[in-house]
Order: sequence, then structure tokens, then C-alpha cells
Amino acid sequence: MTQEISNKREFTRVLVSAHTVIKAGAVTLAGAPTHSLSMKGMSIQTSERFPLGTECEITIVLVEGEVEIQLLGTVVVHLADGFAFQFTKILGLESFEHLRNLVFYNAENVEQVETEFTSHTGIKKRD
Repeated sequence: MTQEISNKREFTRVLVSAHTVIKAGAVTLAGAPTHSLSMKGMSIQTSERFPLGTECEITIVLVEGEVEIQLLGTVVVHLADGFAFQFTKILGLESFEHLRNLVFYNAENVEQVETEFTSHTGIKKRD
């Protein structure tokens, strides 16, 4: 299921369902599906809760063992059916490209997404 979420955020969010592996210290949460995703963050659907501010290693699994997006992020919001992260770092060029393509190919307004990409260096605004 993919669909763009209307918002006035820095980056377009899209609805994308992909499995995740979230590591916070010694705790690992595997298999929770993504709900919304952008270049700056994502939400997942789960009954589990990590405390707000928890720093996590995040893997979005696109093709098991072959194509994965590796990120660092912080828990920023608890939702009724899960929680959300703000990405603090995208780990590697391949992860950046896969994330960018995932957003780009699932966005309804491709021109808006292209504008967002050209106005940023990675996930930070150009000066």
C-alpha cells in the first residue's frame, strides 16, 4: 500500500509498508511495518513502545538480506497504533539512494519531491 500523506512538512511523507528492525540498546523489535515515511523520519505500526528520546538503529528491509536502508533515529512521538522516529543519520550512500527512491516512486507529487531533494543536501537544508 502506498499513498502520499498531505502535509506541510520539510519533506513529503508517503504511505509505504515495509518491514523494519529497530534496535535500542539490548532490545530489538523486528517485523513492525512502516506506516508513513519521509527523508526525515517514519512511523511504524506496533503495540510496543520505546520511550520518547530513545536513540535507535533502524533497518528498513526492502529485499530480505539484499536491499536494506540503514539509519539512526530518535523516537519523537507515540501514536495510538505505534510510534514515530526522526532520522538523525542515513548510513551510507546506498541507504540514502534507496530511501530517496522509495519516497520518490511512491509520491503523488513528484515535482514537489524533486524540489525538496534539490533544496537539501542529504536531509539538511542547503545554506
